[in-house]
Amino acid sequence: MPESHQYKAKQPGFTLIELVVVIIILGILAVTAAPKFINLQKDAKVSALEGAKGAFDSTNKLVYSKALLQGQESVDASTANIDLDNNGTADVIGYYGLIKFVISAREYSSLGNEITISKHYGGSGPGLPWFIIYFADNKPSASYDCHIEVYYPTAPGGTVTYQLKDDDC
Repeated sequence: MPESHQYKAKQPGFTLIELVVVIIILGILAVTAAPKFINLQKDAKVSALEGAKGAFDSTNKLVYSKALLQGQESVDASTANIDLDNNGTADVIGYYGLIKFVISAREYSSLGNEITISKHYGGSGPGLPWFIIYFADNKPSASYDCHIEVYYPTAPGGTVTYQLKDDDC
C-alpha cells in the first residue's frame, strides 16, 4: 500500500496589526453612529408628546362641538356645564367650550399612564400656558424642558395653541 502523505494547507489568520485596524474602524463607526441612536430616543419622546397633544386636541375639539350644540361656547363656567354623553347631566366644566380642569381632561382624553397633564405651575394667566403635557416621571422645571405647553384663548372664539419644549427630551 502506498504511503499517503497528507499535507495540511497553512491556514492563514489575522495579524495583530489587521486586528487593531479592524477595531479602530469599528470604533470610528460606533462614534459616528452613537449620536444617531441617541437622537432616536429624543425623537421617540417628542413623537409621544406630539401624540398626546393630538389626543388632547381632538378631545378638546369634540368637547367644543358639544359645547357649541349646547350654547356653552362663550361660557367660562365654575361648575359642570357641558353634557358629553347626552344623558342630561353636565360632565365637563368648560372654558369657552374647552376643557377647563385637569380631572375632566384626563377622564375624557386618551392620554396614557406615562404621559400626564396638569395646570401650569398651579394656575394660568396672560402669558402662561393653561396646561402642560409631560412625562409623568419627569415633571418640567426651570432645568428640564421636555413637555408641551397648551395656551387657551383669553376670549370666546379664540384658538388653542401648543408649544413644544424639547431641549431636554
